Amino acid sequence: MAVKSNDQRLLDRVLEDKRRLLAPNQKMDDFFNYFAASAALQGLDLNVDELRDGIVDGSHDCGVDGLWVFVDDRYISANIDRHTTFRGKKIQLVILQAKTSSGYSEPAFDKLHYHLPLLFDMDRNAKELSNSTNAKLLDRTGRFLNVLDALASSFQEISIRIIYATRAVESPHPNVKAKGNRLARELEKIASRTKCHIEYLGAAELREMSGRGASTALEMTFIETPMSTSLGEGYVCLVRLDEYYNFITSHNDALRLELFESNVRDYAGRTAVNTAIEGTLKSGHREDFWWFNNGVTIVAEDVRIAGKKIVTTDPQIVNGLQTSYEIFNHFQHSGRHNNRSILVRVIVPPSSGSARDVIIRATNSQTELPPGALRATEKIQKDLEESLTRYGYHYERRSNYYSNLGIPLEQVVSMPRLAREYTAFVLGEPHSALAHLETFLLGDSHYDKVFSADVDIDLYGLVLDVHMRVGEFLTQYAQDRPLLGETTENWRYHLAYMSRFTLTRLRRPEQSDLMNIRIEHLTDAVLGAMVNLLDREYRSTLRGNRTQGIDRVSRSEDFTTKLRQATIMMRRFKIDR
Repeated sequence: MAVKSNDQRLLDRVLEDKRRLLAPNQKMDDFFNYFAASAALQGLDLNVDELRDGIVDGSHDCGVDGLWVFVDDRYISANIDRHTTFRGKKIQLVILQAKTSSGYSEPAFDKLHYHLPLLFDMDRNAKELSNSTNAKLLDRTGRFLNVLDALASSFQEISIRIIYATRAVESPHPNVKAKGNRLARELEKIASRTKCHIEYLGAAELREMSGRGASTALEMTFIETPMSTSLGEGYVCLVRLDEYYNFITSHNDALRLELFESNVRDYAGRTAVNTAIEGTLKSGHREDFWWFNNGVTIVAEDVRIAGKKIVTTDPQIVNGLQTSYEIFNHFQHSGRHNNRSILVRVIVPPSSGSARDVIIRATNSQTELPPGALRATEKIQKDLEESLTRYGYHYERRSNYYSNLGIPLEQVVSMPRLAREYTAFVLGEPHSALAHLETFLLGDSHYDKVFSADVDIDLYGLVLDVHMRVGEFLTQYAQDRPLLGETTENWRYHLAYMSRFTLTRLRRPEQSDLMNIRIEHLTDAVLGAMVNLLDREYRSTLRGNRTQGIDRVSRSEDFTTKLRQATIMMRRFKIDR
């Protein structure tokens, strides 16, 4: 059985959660067709009935799981009259092939290449085709032919999208792509001005699409004509404060939190900077607001100018969150704009590459941020935030986010905390977890050891569970028997480190061995024995050099080596491999 990737694990969880919520009686293979269709077609604004209307999966489906026809982005749910006054300029055909397999295969395209040219032949014999084609697929392909016939005089453009969706992690093999390209060339023969392209959607793409939702278009009215350059798509403009307030609030005057998803931190509260912004907003002076403020930076999927408005698609405010919150609070408390303005930069980064992350880093580098803050928008960090909720943790990749929402502190996990606990338990370096500052733990070299796509994402949940269990035990244990040094800090990471061996019964456990650990095996009896052993090792080391102190001993790599040897040699733990 092939090992799952993190993207597959997370996609499977999303699938199961949505299936349980939306279609609990439906088999996963059947639900996957609907899920893939809703993700791939979300920009076309289809409702549930229209999505289901196009799903043709079943016996004699000719390799087609879904088929939808659009004219000028409007879904065609029935045949249209040849003599209709409707004259479309653009016809779009979407064909879906969705399989829960973990890769792409050549036979999928072989089947489509054989059947589709027959189904899209204007002179086809429907009765003859019905022997090998299910009735729903025959009807939906008939709709497409009917649209071509009814709009024949319009000289319309025809676009065909073949969507091949699977749970794949890697890109399709060149042989699969070659078969797909051959199919595209064949379908472009259907009519003149026909273009066909193949889209491959794997686990990462499907999960990202399902979380994104439908595109959002928001607009702002600017004061003067925005400035732009020929170097890329973007604008700089002045926007009145009340117009910007309207941009960042919903119809019920609530702050649009989704606009700040790509920001590296959350609202910092009553800091000196935010207090100064508040003072500027309240000032009755004639000076304009943008004279004293750096403004905001917005990245968007698309931007266009419509009259005196700038319209953005899927905007994200990547710099200026503190300013935005202060403007929101100002108007929530009946503040006035006094005809003052804010400077707004709108950028459309290239769809490929890392330009968006570069923009986020660059626009946030002028102010001092905590170590790791600029990592908040990386994929691994977003994956962890999603995954750890299943373990009951709220992973605060953006500083203050969950704290501002009022989540109990013990459930909030910071990036530095996870890095420390991973370092102790997985990397086997409890001394490093204690000794180093966040600047080291979240520095490039160490960060890459901790936060890697090669690590099973469920291992991070286990790391937190082990430390949580150890912490709870120590708190209770220390009530009756004072710990050496009188704090649990020098004990937690070393006990978690020892559990690598006691729970796997291996001298050198690998990541896969750690994943087989069951937290319920970390009983009070096992933990008590580990505490007694750690206490003996601390006292033994201190007897040899009393000037060190427990703080220095616990941060020593030599002590970690000594503790490992003592743990695996203790007969009670039965570590013999």
